[in-house]
Amino acid sequence: MSPSRTVCTPNPAFARVVGFWPWLAPLDDFVEAVSACLSVILTSARIGSPTPGPVGLDTRSGDAKASAASIGDQVVGYARRQSGSRIGKGQCFDLADTALRGAKAKSAADYGKVSPNADYKWGTPVTLTTLRPGDIVQFRNYVYEQVVVTKTDKATTTDEVDVDRPHHTAIVESVGEDGAVTVFEQNAPEGSAVTQTVLYFKDSTTTSGKRTTTIKVKGTFWFFRPEAD
Repeated sequence: MSPSRTVCTPNPAFARVVGFWPWLAPLDDFVEAVSACLSVILTSARIGSPTPGPVGLDTRSGDAKASAASIGDQVVGYARRQSGSRIGKGQCFDLADTALRGAKAKSAADYGKVSPNADYKWGTPVTLTTLRPGDIVQFRNYVYEQVVVTKTDKATTTDEVDVDRPHHTAIVESVGEDGAVTVFEQNAPEGSAVTQTVLYFKDSTTTSGKRTTTIKVKGTFWFFRPEAD
């Protein structure tokens, strides 16, 4: 908003002296007109232009909690930078816990007792359809079985892969199609550093050319969205 401007015109006071030039008006009328003009100017100066009000959350950025999206970016960014490294004691828990604490988010200990065999809670529960980078996955007796059948003119070959996570925690890196989710994880297999892995969370069958891939998912898993501490 631009500063206000006051224009004072005292001529009406002089106009009461009919038939004379303004500078020949009686002194009383002149003084009265000038006083009125000064009063308007002084009042305007005291009032001034309105002080700009707060804009969005920026005015309280020091107090406002980080959004879930910004926390997720920090969590997955930390995990990406640690690829190939061992965090804490090397447990899967340590990667998620350290990433969340660094992003000023709540960790498992804020939701309940932490014990070696607990099903940890990491934030607000979400679903596979709303999953996004930076979310946390908790596993219990999880297994996915992948069967790839390739048919050619000469033969049919079948390749089978089983991947399990008996009791595990991972950080979502990206979400793909047909239930495929890329995660950052540690201690899978046991003793391994932070790695990037594709896991599946939905049964599916896809065909590409002469190859058909079938995914079967078993066990239990939970998805959590980090919350600001």
